[in-house]
Amino acid sequence: MRASKKIVLGITVTVVVLTLIAGFVFWPNGYVHRWNRRQAFVHMKKKVYDAHRHANLRRVLLLCNTDHQVLLKAGREILSQIPKDSLNPRPDGIRHLGDLKFVLPKGVQIPQAIRELKPHVCLISYDGYLTLEMQGGGWDHIQREMSHFGVNIYPEDFEEPERNFKYGDRELLPGLWYYDEGYHYGPEEYDKRIDKLIEEHKGTADPALPGG
Repeated sequence: MRASKKIVLGITVTVVVLTLIAGFVFWPNGYVHRWNRRQAFVHMKKKVYDAHRHANLRRVLLLCNTDHQVLLKAGREILSQIPKDSLNPRPDGIRHLGDLKFVLPKGVQIPQAIRELKPHVCLISYDGYLTLEMQGGGWDHIQREMSHFGVNIYPEDFEEPERNFKYGDRELLPGLWYYDEGYHYGPEEYDKRIDKLIEEHKGTADPALPGG
């Protein structure tokens, strides 16, 4: 009888101990779950850091390592191939050159200077100017939260479609404007950040980057 009691007691103690261990390890606040959450946080933090670093390098490429005169000429070369009476916000298809998206009518020749810049998207607006977007969202939720930025290129004879028309956020050359959603949250302070970025990286070697 005593042996039976000891067996029952042993089993009970074992069950209690195993239950406590299981709770410690597998309960939502247990060790394994805490470790998994910690690993997920570290992974997410790295993804955010990498996304910001990539976006910053794209800004350096556009603002510091690109000949803006050549870029303006290349953009206007594209615009010159589009008859003004056929501008359409819904062109006849999207061409993919590698990972790049060129939302332009078929037959338009794309200058090498723009191909080398690797814009995320290249398109002509209904108002008749060219947009090269260097960073523009994506399926990844982190990328979608990143600021969109790029340049707008205007033809020499561009006419403002409306009063108070906004060309962009920062004029690089007459007809070439930089835009960046970062300006929406404090334009003066953000412009200082862009000044600092240009000052630090002007003339540095081109960053090795994938497209958009």
